Amino acid sequence: MAEASRVVEAPRIAGGDGRCAVSGALGFATVSGFWRELEAGGWLKSAQTVDLSAVTSADSAGLALLIAWRAARRRAGGTLRFEAVPERLQALARLTDAQSLLDA
Repeated sequence: MAEASRVVEAPRIAGGDGRCAVSGALGFATVSGFWRELEAGGWLKSAQTVDLSAVTSADSAGLALLIAWRAARRRAGGTLRFEAVPERLQALARLTDAQSLLDA
């Protein structure tokens, strides 16, 4: 019997005025496309607060994306704050000693 393929919900972003919300999966299969979406939409330079409460799953690639997003925002002369960081991402950040990179 063939194993059913797992459907991964691509991340989405919505918002305005410096505030946005991310939903869906932040993982190896989705982050490169999502990074391109962040670039194209101007989110890398304009976002100030990101609500992550609707992120359905995440792995180390998702953590790396958030860290890179914060770095891109700093290079653009601003700051980036993450809200409602899922426990999975917090645990990965603690495990890799990257917690300070997610904190405000």
